[in-house]
Amino acid sequence: MKYLFFLIFSLNIIFYIFLIYKPLNIESDFSIEEGNNLNEIFASLEEKNIYFPKAIKLIFNVSGIDKKIYLGKYKIDINDSLIDIFKNIYFGKIILKKFIISEGSKITDLFSNEIIKRFCQTANFQNECELEGYAKPDVYLYDREIELLSILKKSIENQMADLNKSWNERNSKLVNFSKKEILIIASILEKESCANEREKISGVIYNRLKNNMLLQMDSTTIYGLKDFNGNLKKKDLRDSSLYNTYMHKGLPPGPISNPSRNSIFAAAQPEEHDYLYFVAKDKCSHEFSTNYDDHLKAVKKYQLRQ
Repeated sequence: MKYLFFLIFSLNIIFYIFLIYKPLNIESDFSIEEGNNLNEIFASLEEKNIYFPKAIKLIFNVSGIDKKIYLGKYKIDINDSLIDIFKNIYFGKIILKKFIISEGSKITDLFSNEIIKRFCQTANFQNECELEGYAKPDVYLYDREIELLSILKKSIENQMADLNKSWNERNSKLVNFSKKEILIIASILEKESCANEREKISGVIYNRLKNNMLLQMDSTTIYGLKDFNGNLKKKDLRDSSLYNTYMHKGLPPGPISNPSRNSIFAAAQPEEHDYLYFVAKDKCSHEFSTNYDDHLKAVKKYQLRQ
């Protein structure tokens, strides 16, 4: 009798092993929301024709997995088995989406007004909550939309770490420049230059500030325009916006983009030279001049011919 019992027990074990390792031949996904218990998870899987035997459900409960369930969306691949689904839930292998903060992007193009408002309400800002320029360009992984608030917070923390480091190591001649001013210049560099010329163009910006000259940067002026259709016109250069550096001397009141770490470094470590002007030769190179006459010649050579 005991041999029969042992045989039946062994066959059941073999059956369950076969069952839990057998590919389901189902390609789908399912979500675990806040408040879902194991029975609700099993029920949602059964709607997709995925059935866990009672013995396996018991293992789920004994494992204590219900106390550490990761919320989010889970993928079921065609070759996945019941044990694969168990492992995915146990280890929290949720489907992650990419949230990309591009170099030179604007904060309002990345996050909704609601997310920005919620962040500003929870952040400890001494002055007005201005986030432009403070989100570090990078690729962030997330699952649920509510995590976008965490991404915004993380990107600002990372950007501030880069800014603090560059500011602390800045050129000794920039002792009177604040962190915000360094960030503003970095945001301009992100829009006005490629990586190979950032330090040189940074030097031009500081030289023009030192000589009390208008910066005359298209990128800042464009940022201040309410409706920009991609074509900067002469009338735009007379716009009253404080970001119009054709009309107002000094730096604009705030950053115009989210700059990369390289741009922040270039803003803190400008190349030392006597250049006051530059004009684009092609997409990533410029002709630099120390005086206006040479600049006009460069404009004629590289711009008027186009």
